[in-house]
Amino acid sequence: MFSDLSAEEQNLLLLELTKSKKEVHIDTSNITAFATKHQKEYGKDITFTVKKDNLGFIEVILHTIFGNFKGVGTNQKIAKQHAVMLANEAWEG
Repeated sequence: MFSDLSAEEQNLLLLELTKSKKEVHIDTSNITAFATKHQKEYGKDITFTVKKDNLGFIEVILHTIFGNFKGVGTNQKIAKQHAVMLANEAWEG
């Protein structure tokens, strides 16, 4: 069901779920793990481009050797999580 949604729809759904919780603990270990895996495989660091949209949400573009991935969230950590999730899906094919 979730996997049947487009990447944009997945991001929006995750954003809504995140907003519905009053307090969210954000575990950034998957970002670190992805960065380490990317560095080992390609010998290059990942980078992020961050901007705030007109609605106050944070948009992050994760730049990797194999593509760019956009994540959206109420803060940078959440947006980065979404971008890394998309990149992991693409990497694992």
